[in-house]
Amino acid sequence: MFDPQVDPDDLAGRRVTIIGYGKGRTGAGLARWLVDLGARVTISDRKRAEELGEGLERLREAKILDHVVLAFGPSSDDIALADPDFVFVMPGIRPRSATILRAREREIPILTEIGLFFRLCPARIIGITGTKGKSTTTTLIGRILEKGPRRVIVGGNIGRSVIEELPRIGRDDLVVLELSSFQLETIGRSPHVSVVTNVLEDHLDHHGTREAYVAAKSNIVRWQGSRDVAVLDLDDPTATSMHTGAASQVRGFSLVHRPRHGAYLDAADHLALTDGDREAVVCEARELRIPGRHNVANALAASIVGHLFDIPAAAIGDALRSFEGLPHRLEAVGEHEGVLWVNDSQGTTPYATIPALSAYARPPVVILGGVSKDADFTELGREVVARARAAVLLGQAADEIGAAIQAARRRSAAAGPPVERATDLADAVGRARRLARSGDVVLLSPACATGAGREGSTDEFASYAERGDRFRDLVRAFAS
Repeated sequence: MFDPQVDPDDLAGRRVTIIGYGKGRTGAGLARWLVDLGARVTISDRKRAEELGEGLERLREAKILDHVVLAFGPSSDDIALADPDFVFVMPGIRPRSATILRAREREIPILTEIGLFFRLCPARIIGITGTKGKSTTTTLIGRILEKGPRRVIVGGNIGRSVIEELPRIGRDDLVVLELSSFQLETIGRSPHVSVVTNVLEDHLDHHGTREAYVAAKSNIVRWQGSRDVAVLDLDDPTATSMHTGAASQVRGFSLVHRPRHGAYLDAADHLALTDGDREAVVCEARELRIPGRHNVANALAASIVGHLFDIPAAAIGDALRSFEGLPHRLEAVGEHEGVLWVNDSQGTTPYATIPALSAYARPPVVILGGVSKDADFTELGREVVARARAAVLLGQAADEIGAAIQAARRRSAAAGPPVERATDLADAVGRARRLARSGDVVLLSPACATGAGREGSTDEFASYAERGDRFRDLVRAFAS
């Protein structure tokens, strides 16, 4: 159905449509690559032009805005599918959407950027997926591999199109790709090294069921051969079950027990690599600059990949110690009157927020809420009652989260933390500031997405990055 046998020469001079352009993180690079090949490119999206400013700016930066046809708005499909020879579908467009079904009915070959890249790339590919930890682990792997002699290219869902790098990628290079469930659900090839950080619950609004979500993720190992390697979280039964039927070798990582081949956190809180009876200590957990046990797990996974490519344990440790983390992921943005303010806006699901609640020594004042992605907040409610000092709720999902906290209070017979409602993020920051005491942490980890919600409602922010940037600005107005 997707990614038939197509070579770059087949695209030269042909009519090619990119569907679902969006913010252009992938689409702009793909469009430039196609224009350079000599393709006649149409870019389409069902959103109107005024909603696609970021994507249009990327086309300007790529200097191809005058070399493509734009088809935006509700009727864009009519233009996009009028007469193309090929269609590229961006991640996030459902494989069974009306647009894709129309393309199939017209027997138009349907391609994806990542699927074509996998077939054409001459280098070894390391792919990383997981419900959470993808970006951190991808970046860590890139930093570790850069300690070796080979050129390293990092891209994929982390925000950089890789297909435009194809002309410059050689056989001896290493390509590190963050891969989302959207990218994986249609793919028919797997990376040479596949890393699964964890598999929780996310994007049910897109996939429909947890089973469909896990099936999409499983494609990262499904097509591996006997010389390939799957790096799996041994503490996550779903992650390990994904390897059932796959032919690849397994390297496991764990926070609780020692794998024969892989990495683990030992009794002395050392991150250690294992190879049969041999061990090599990489660093101490306390030396990591990114907080939380989930980040220890991410570091273990990255260490295994470094070991697979002959990076010495000491060099791996150096890379881990120097990594300060990524924006919007437990990012310390200021301190004021003894209170640490932390931006974890990328915590867009309950399962992302839960480990953040225990990342610090003291129970946090946590800011929660936004747009629910059909999430179940039951477990989050229990964790807030058990671990938070106070909670401030906002956005469309505030009532659902509040109800989950109330239900957890009743079940545990505990008073639980005080809970306040805020009208917007600025109000939430003000309320958190009043609730926090010296020595506390105020944690923005919303457990919710941004953008369009149910029944046409719209969140305060278009993206988690915009939300995190606003939080940072609000805090830095009064904190150092």
